[in-house]
Amino acid sequence: MADLRDALAPGSYIVISLGTSEGRPDLARAAAKVYNTSSVTQIHMRSRPDVVRFFDGFDLLDPGLVYIPPWRPDSPADVPDDPSQFWGLVGVGRKP
Repeated sequence: MADLRDALAPGSYIVISLGTSEGRPDLARAAAKVYNTSSVTQIHMRSRPDVVRFFDGFDLLDPGLVYIPPWRPDSPADVPDDPSQFWGLVGVGRKP
């Protein structure tokens, strides 16, 4: 990521959306194991600290690194009681 960040011009944006093991780590590991045994393309669930590191050197924009549903919902009603059930974190960063 440092090579990519360094190659970007100031004012550039980066959007990252990754699967996370944050909400239910045991279930996420089991799901990834099942998926990876039947697919050529492997998935790797990451923790929040692992994902937030990808934004080093970028200003993380509002609303920060969040589960998918709370990231720019059309209305508050679109956010479920437990957004972690969607197993994905998303964020946008801007290079200063």
